[in-house]
Amino acid sequence: MMRMKRSAPPRPIFVSAKTLAIAAALLGVCVGEAAGADAPAKLVAAPAPDVAAPAPLPPAPLGVFGADMPAAGKLVVSIIPQFANLSHTLKGTRQVSSEEVVATTPWFGHPTLKLRLVPQNVSVASQTLALAYGITNYLSVVVTGGMIERNLDMLAFQGPTSLNRLGISHTGTDGLTDFTASTIYRVYEDPIHRIQLNLGMSFPTGSDHNTFRLLLPDGSYATSRAFYALQPGSGTFDVLPGIVYAGHIDKWSWGLSYRGRFPLAANPEGYLYGDLHEFNGWAGYSWIKGLTTTFRVNATTQGEIRGLDPMIRGKAQAANPNFYGGQRVELWGGATIAGALIGQDALTIALEGGIPVYQSLNGPQLSKNWQAGMALRWKI
Repeated sequence: MMRMKRSAPPRPIFVSAKTLAIAAALLGVCVGEAAGADAPAKLVAAPAPDVAAPAPLPPAPLGVFGADMPAAGKLVVSIIPQFANLSHTLKGTRQVSSEEVVATTPWFGHPTLKLRLVPQNVSVASQTLALAYGITNYLSVVVTGGMIERNLDMLAFQGPTSLNRLGISHTGTDGLTDFTASTIYRVYEDPIHRIQLNLGMSFPTGSDHNTFRLLLPDGSYATSRAFYALQPGSGTFDVLPGIVYAGHIDKWSWGLSYRGRFPLAANPEGYLYGDLHEFNGWAGYSWIKGLTTTFRVNATTQGEIRGLDPMIRGKAQAANPNFYGGQRVELWGGATIAGALIGQDALTIALEGGIPVYQSLNGPQLSKNWQAGMALRWKI
């Protein structure tokens, strides 16, 4: 019987530590390459898509203060020329002739005598520089200053009582206007509506003692202190509070605003203007991007001048502080044109003109015929 030959047991394989280290390194490289090949592409984050900036708010009419605010850190420089014309004398709402004025209106300085000088026309031209800076998106500051020129055509009647017209003198005044500084704060905003408060002060940088030269009833000329309405400045410190509500949907925009002017005390000459209240309501339509037209209703009411300047004399209605103030309603139309339409992104042009539709004046007093203005704005 044959015996099975038993095989020898397997001999253990001895691997040196050096060999193991080399194998581990090679295995790591291979595993790393395989993991890299199989890794998903999302390990490298894709750049986020660009988010469009919010569309700018539609502009308010040129004559509304406190509605438009620059963005945070932005400065807007505005040059604002304005022009106005006044003629035709009103007593309340009734137009009166120059002859009726001198025949029926007592002289303020001597009530037993009648007036002898009647203004026929006043033209006004002003130039304002405004700087608006956005401290934040909800808070901005605005400062204004400028110059104003008023030209007067004054009719003189002959002698102390005659209704014969003697002649017309052409005179006027010019100078710096009062400086103003205001803040605007947005207290509420949602995708449609916003509410903004504004508060400012007016400082008496304009003169209140300019002089002019007039033809007198005896045919001579005299130089004296100009009437209240012809002085470039008020001479008083005034508080300027206001509030604006504005809204917009698609191409339509609208708003309401109020602004007041309240002198704190009489000026060194001894008088102060009556409190002024101004109300605005408007609607706008953006025809294309960068072109918005507006329609605005403006209403103002102001009291008489309180006190008097003893140096303002003369047998004329404008020398009487009681013949100032009244109520007025005006209709305005305007447009705002973005500079992008003409290749100037930083420039904006605003235009607006208006005419009165109702005037009830403390008079006799010259009534307003029209007013127009424009603004050139640079964003820095």
